[in-house]
Amino acid sequence: MTTADLSPELLAELRRPRAHPAVSATLPTHRHRPENQQDHIRLRNVLAEAEKRLAADPEVSREARIKTADHLKAAAAELDPEHFLDGLVLYASADEHYAFTIEAPVSERVVFATTYLTRNLVSAAERLTPYWALVLSDHEVHLWHGRGEEVHEVRDGGFPVTSGGPEPDGPLRREGGGMGVSEEVRRLLHEADEQLAHALAGRDDKVVLVGLRPQVKAFRETTRNGVHLAETELEVGGLADATPGQFAAILAPARTALAAEATAAALSTLDDARSAKRYAGGIQEVWAPARAGRGALLVVEEGLRVTGRLVTVDKTEEIVLQVLTGPRAEDAVLAGRAEDDIVDTVVEAVLEADGKVVFVPDGTLADAGGIAMWLRY
Repeated sequence: MTTADLSPELLAELRRPRAHPAVSATLPTHRHRPENQQDHIRLRNVLAEAEKRLAADPEVSREARIKTADHLKAAAAELDPEHFLDGLVLYASADEHYAFTIEAPVSERVVFATTYLTRNLVSAAERLTPYWALVLSDHEVHLWHGRGEEVHEVRDGGFPVTSGGPEPDGPLRREGGGMGVSEEVRRLLHEADEQLAHALAGRDDKVVLVGLRPQVKAFRETTRNGVHLAETELEVGGLADATPGQFAAILAPARTALAAEATAAALSTLDDARSAKRYAGGIQEVWAPARAGRGALLVVEEGLRVTGRLVTVDKTEEIVLQVLTGPRAEDAVLAGRAEDDIVDTVVEAVLEADGKVVFVPDGTLADAGGIAMWLRY
């Protein structure tokens, strides 16, 4: 499966607790030759490590070990090494297996737990947040829909919108001493705006405007869909006959800008949370309210990983998070006395409580230890 196959229902199913061991294996991969030729070898090494750990785990019965190892091999067999993306995520237990190729970076890991590690899938799904591109010209307007690098032209719901008049001799005319568009073009843009409103009904998606500057400016001045318009825009014309592959490449800078806008919006929300005293920063402040269902928005750096365990304080019986590092952390995880990545547990808790999770580049939340939350109360 790919990230495009993910749904809220499938993610919820993957977060469901399972009998030990629920094995999660992740591996960074390459899209092109010659780098991808090493990926199948590295995958074999990851599977070998998982089988070795299964054999050494005293909590795993012989029957569970054999079944889980078989499911790991079955998951790997579903993959095509000639079509890897940026990472692999494999899940296996004694009863099932899943295999994903995803468009997001991952680290090489093998984790045994009672739930699958899903943060990599959540991060990859976030990168595939739907978006739109409205391609403007003086005689027709085209609408494209995209998820990640996959785009397709929308050819229903009134699109493409075409001008009822003759094609103009030139794209621009002078208005008040400046460059502008004709009334015929304004009518065309208005009609496209109306059809766009229907396409966006009930959605929060962003729209990237693509066209020459006068057309884009005229559209922004009169649109009823301003809340959906991305800050970024592409000043380029002559795209009426672009193929999906060509248009996806043209949109690459816009996708990068959309991701930056999403990061900025998340940080702005955290600033508002600080002002309202509904902010928690750092893993020690975040984990408890997340488990209590108080997380409205969780912002996490892509590479953050924290090994920890919950311990009870003597006399008070207060439960606290103990963060572990170095060899001590690895030994505790292998012995089943600590969670390999408490961050994944926090992410899952926020999602289970219908909160939102946004992943940001490493270093974005340096002052908060890589993780911060907007609290519901």
